[in-house]
Amino acid sequence: MVVCLSLMSPVAALAQDDPAAAKKSFGPRVNQGQAATGAPPPSEVIGTHGAWQLQCGAAQAADGSPDPAGKKQCGMVQVTRNEKNEKVALSLIIVKAKQNEKDVTMMRVMVPIGVYLPTGVALEIDGEAVGRVPFTRCRPQICEAFAEASPPTLEKLKKGGAANFIIYEAPGLGMPMKISLEGFSAALDQLNEQ
Repeated sequence: MVVCLSLMSPVAALAQDDPAAAKKSFGPRVNQGQAATGAPPPSEVIGTHGAWQLQCGAAQAADGSPDPAGKKQCGMVQVTRNEKNEKVALSLIIVKAKQNEKDVTMMRVMVPIGVYLPTGVALEIDGEAVGRVPFTRCRPQICEAFAEASPPTLEKLKKGGAANFIIYEAPGLGMPMKISLEGFSAALDQLNEQ
């Protein structure tokens, strides 16, 4: 059985299954707390470390149904906005997963649609280029980049002061999205205990 993590907003999760319902429940005219029927239950915040929240939610099978064993899946979450354009947001979720019977740490970066996909999302830690996270898919409201966070990258994140995830509007036209690394090590330690 494949277990997936669904640590995204109910609207984003709903948009994946029913774009028409997502349109009805998305945008500035929707009252806060107004949820469309069929949306998954919200994730529970089980810890806050600096700028990071540790959230847990019910694990799901590959078909989207609840995991029959009742397992939960947890992730470190931080949301940021571009300093020059507040309408552009980025969500970063770091989760533990199994890959070929090996424990790995994965990064999921969610950004608005309309980004330049071929460049992926560039990562800088304390001004030093670290690598890129490739885009894997776009949904009606977001595009997702997904990749493993290697042990050397995790060490740089633990020791660093700030990170920039750079999304591109066009070739060479990047928009840096600052991510605070305050509390990263403590949040990762708590994630590893889950």
